[in-house]
Amino acid sequence: MQAASWQSGAVVTGCRDNTAEFVDCLLTRGCSVAGIVTISRSVADRNKVPSWCDLAFEFGDRIPVYVAKSYPLDHVDDAGFLSNTHADVGFCIGWQRLLPPWFLSRHRNGVFGMHACANPLPNGRGRSPINWSVIEGAHQLHAHIFRYNDQPDAGDLLSVPRIQIEPHDDIQTLQQKSRVVFNREVIERWAELVSGTVSLQPLCSSDQPERFYPKRSEDDGLIDWTLNPVQITNWVRAQTRPYPGAFTILDGNRCGVWRCGPAGCRHSVQTGTILEAFRDGTYFVACGGNDSVHLLDHDLSRQLKPGRKLGL
Repeated sequence: MQAASWQSGAVVTGCRDNTAEFVDCLLTRGCSVAGIVTISRSVADRNKVPSWCDLAFEFGDRIPVYVAKSYPLDHVDDAGFLSNTHADVGFCIGWQRLLPPWFLSRHRNGVFGMHACANPLPNGRGRSPINWSVIEGAHQLHAHIFRYNDQPDAGDLLSVPRIQIEPHDDIQTLQQKSRVVFNREVIERWAELVSGTVSLQPLCSSDQPERFYPKRSEDDGLIDWTLNPVQITNWVRAQTRPYPGAFTILDGNRCGVWRCGPAGCRHSVQTGTILEAFRDGTYFVACGGNDSVHLLDHDLSRQLKPGRKLGL
């Protein structure tokens, strides 16, 4: 395969639905997209990427699309194909891996992305920051838009808009809000970003503790019914679709829980016990603090009766 020779405009790196939405936004506003770097479905499946999007199918007839051999871009073919690229600027959205220094250097004015977390960086570097922020009960996100360097979430800042976390929000709606904020900032600053004249501020770490969020996996979603209703609700909405979801165990089987909320039904039974069963398939389940949660969207059987016990 002949090496790419993207010498101007922007290169977009990503592999998810929000990547496609970002590219659509750029094209709609007449912004020059020189190329797209993405991964195949098989690579996405191996790495358990949520909301993977076939960007080659979506845009391949209009924009050159390179389907990388590896997610971290560490395959020899990836470096070989992209070695001649000298794009004006890069954008990374919907890509859950660090970008290697050799790839960053292929963009004259740097690669920009977003890291949204509850607190100002560096308090909140690392993996799954929005998920963790919701789990911990945050009421807003600091949407850090920054230029990548060789350290995770440590580059110079373009801006830090705030995103409110409303009671109805979950991981999907917050990622959508984040994408809108990122798109708007890029469009408003497009000329500066492409020309390299944009003003950046160094990440200030003097008054913030450094904290790294750990990686989350689908096995981390087990619901602890001893938590209170708000904690369980946050746990569920932080991991709902398009992620693998929170789950409970019934008869040895994993059952997803996708949406719930405080029920306010007091009890004196063991946590995890079904208190009430409704004909629409929803349940009240006993939880910590002698309180309960209302399971509104789940994969449990709709035939369960009060008294059944959920959990290990």
